[in-house]
Amino acid sequence: MALFRRLLRSTDEFIERARRGPFGESSRLLFQFKSPEDLAQWSTFSDAELGGKSTAQLALAEDPQGTAVLYGTFSTEVGEGAHARLRRSGFAGMTNRPLVDAGRLDLEDFDSLVFRVRGDGRQYIASIRCENWLVDQRSHDVWQAFLFARKGEWSEVEIPLSRFLLTWKGKVVEEVVEVNAKRITSLGISLAGGDNLQKDGEYQLGLEWIAARNSRLHEYEQLQQQEQAGRGGGSTSSGSSSGDEGGSSSSASSGTAAKGWWETK
Repeated sequence: MALFRRLLRSTDEFIERARRGPFGESSRLLFQFKSPEDLAQWSTFSDAELGGKSTAQLALAEDPQGTAVLYGTFSTEVGEGAHARLRRSGFAGMTNRPLVDAGRLDLEDFDSLVFRVRGDGRQYIASIRCENWLVDQRSHDVWQAFLFARKGEWSEVEIPLSRFLLTWKGKVVEEVVEVNAKRITSLGISLAGGDNLQKDGEYQLGLEWIAARNSRLHEYEQLQQQEQAGRGGGSTSSGSSSGDEGGSSSSASSGTAAKGWWETK
């Protein structure tokens, strides 16, 4: 029966890939943070669950609208009566809830993840969990990469999937194991902890969307758009210039890359 289900799933995947065409998609919006329904797809976590003093909350932002903020307090203190498992305090973040449809993300056509975020000067980490064929329970295997968000500015932070390193219970595994992009079960964002990387205190990370990108195909499409704009003459060029005032990383609401690409505004 299990073999039959895998065969059916493989057939569905083949049909879906054929539908997308030989070159696949250049980009795919995975998550956005515009509404309560969007935020309901995520859950927050912190060391407070084991007796630590860090906190994490996810809420819609008032300025700019159509975005959210992950905020709270980062603390390396261990409270009295903390769980025996809490050997090292100082972690907080968010992860998406179990996916309803297929139970996983198939990102085989893409080579990077893109985060539209506004930083606060702190160091953050992006995380990926994949389906584990060897164990039934939740695996401790997590692929992680630094998420360098500009302080006080909206920007698209692109992280190649090859940058994600396999970790096990917070420690990097020496063996190089690539992310199984075809069977991703969850994504996450957290504060980088350990080795005194962070100072205790408040944090706040702005979020607009998370996407998957085929960097080569995306670059090719960008070049095509530039060529078409160039053929349009001076009027098209001047219009584009005024629309891009301030740059795509200056504001979530004025960022033309996000608005034109995803049309989420």
